[in-house]
Amino acid sequence: MADGDTIFPLPKALLVALFLESILFGIFTVLYAISIWILIYRQQHSHRSKLNKRLLGTGTAMFVLAVIHIAFDIQRAMEGFITHGSTPADTAEYFQELNHPLFVGKSAIYITQTLVGDAFVTYRLYVVYNRNPWIAVLPLALLLGTGISGYGVPINVALGGPSQTIFSGHLVPWITSFFVLSLTTNVLATFLLSGRIMWSNYKVKQYHLGKRWSVLETIVQSAALYSAALISLLATYLASSNAQYVCLDALQPIIGITFTLIIIRVGLGETASKHSDLKTHRVAVDAASGPLQSHGHEQPYPLRPLAVNVSVSQTCDRESFEVYEQKKEVDTASNSRLDVNDVLGHGRKDSP
Repeated sequence: MADGDTIFPLPKALLVALFLESILFGIFTVLYAISIWILIYRQQHSHRSKLNKRLLGTGTAMFVLAVIHIAFDIQRAMEGFITHGSTPADTAEYFQELNHPLFVGKSAIYITQTLVGDAFVTYRLYVVYNRNPWIAVLPLALLLGTGISGYGVPINVALGGPSQTIFSGHLVPWITSFFVLSLTTNVLATFLLSGRIMWSNYKVKQYHLGKRWSVLETIVQSAALYSAALISLLATYLASSNAQYVCLDALQPIIGITFTLIIIRVGLGETASKHSDLKTHRVAVDAASGPLQSHGHEQPYPLRPLAVNVSVSQTCDRESFEVYEQKKEVDTASNSRLDVNDVLGHGRKDSP
């Protein structure tokens, strides 16, 4: 029995993993519902149905995979603790059968979810850097290696004997390679996306628009939460601890949470933009409404109508998460206007 089994027995680890996965799945369900509403709302009001359908399909695929994964875990828990759980030894023996179809199936589902999440991160990195194909070469190579090593795990598990464990010698290279490649992809994307966000905010700050760098914004945008969870998973596996099951099952909904949080942030950014545009319009109308009255008397010199242009700087993803920088010369006349779009900015409808 491994040291990890002594400190954290396998049945206990799987029970804790199911509890944590259930909580995170509940969070993912709420965020998924909100993101669906945002995508449908934006589709109805901005008429950009093509891209919304793409994001809707990706989010739905992640949600379906998360549902199947937690269903497998619940079925395994019922069989391990009830059907085959007459004694603690029987429960432990059942959970140690890695070549069981339920375990092989949930492993394949997790790998698929990971590939969907990594592919989304790679695509985001590609569009954030203005669809530069060279920026995606290394992440795509890592994604290919992740898929090969990932699906090699359930294949070797299914072909292995009943006495194998997740820390068996023939599985360690496959699992370690899968975790390392996926982690490398996400850490690389996290640093590149974070650098792009901070560089954008630095340039906006040069125009004295009051834009400040937000740590929470960067964490959400760069999917740093996902990378942190992957680091925990790799560390617990290399330590041969059964706690890796807890991290493993928690990662399934975390991938979906990361995706839906970005969509929700897009929706909140658009809502703020619409309110700002409405306020700008009201200010312009009030300023151009005619001569001002003071204590019931007209001013000795009637004021001329004044049009006010208010520039609003915001940081929010496009629907396609396509990033570009729009530069306009500053008009030195009295009605000058400056439009600055962040690295992760939307741009207006008249933008190229």
